[in-house]
Amino acid sequence: MTNNKLGNCKICGKEIAKGVKKCPHCGKDQRSFFGRHKILSFIGILMLFVIVGTALGGGEEASNEGGSAATASAPAKEEKLYKVGEAVPADKVEITVTKFEEKDQVGNEFVNKAVSEGGTFVAIQYKIKNSSKKPVGMFDYPSVRLVDEEGIEYDSDIDASSNYALETNVDNAKIASDLNPGITVTDTKVFEVSKENFDAGIWFIKVGDERIQLK
Repeated sequence: MTNNKLGNCKICGKEIAKGVKKCPHCGKDQRSFFGRHKILSFIGILMLFVIVGTALGGGEEASNEGGSAATASAPAKEEKLYKVGEAVPADKVEITVTKFEEKDQVGNEFVNKAVSEGGTFVAIQYKIKNSSKKPVGMFDYPSVRLVDEEGIEYDSDIDASSNYALETNVDNAKIASDLNPGITVTDTKVFEVSKENFDAGIWFIKVGDERIQLK
């Protein structure tokens, strides 16, 4: 009859008493890995809890981010559309388009430029006011571009703009020097675009991120 208090060594297979730590025959440790390495086992269990807790927390954070994304995807604030004559606030200055006109030639009797075939000159005059408390240079001014209804931006024609400045004699913008606080100057720009497209479309002057509707 087998004694229930006896077992076999895990290494040599000889009968030994149950619960002994080492085999009296071969001297091998009979305890499990966890029994032999209690500290390592404790650290492993602790790390498992940390990993599980981090995973659950990450899921909750992702859920919160999803909620934030849903909030962020709410309809954006409606863009304000400015008109000719209205001041458009920028970072350090205010820009006001004071005049807009179409022309097929710009300049005076001595220096002038005619529009290219199929084109039209879109000429604007605008004021720049330093609305900050410090002097600002021309590199602090926002970009001023012509934009069509599809959002395509057009740079100004440099030659035509210079000729228009001579024609109107209103351009006193600062180039080499800073614009001091509270001071306002006038500048001009001319854009050459397709006459057909300009007549058929809706057009804007874009100042920084803001738009002024011309037509």
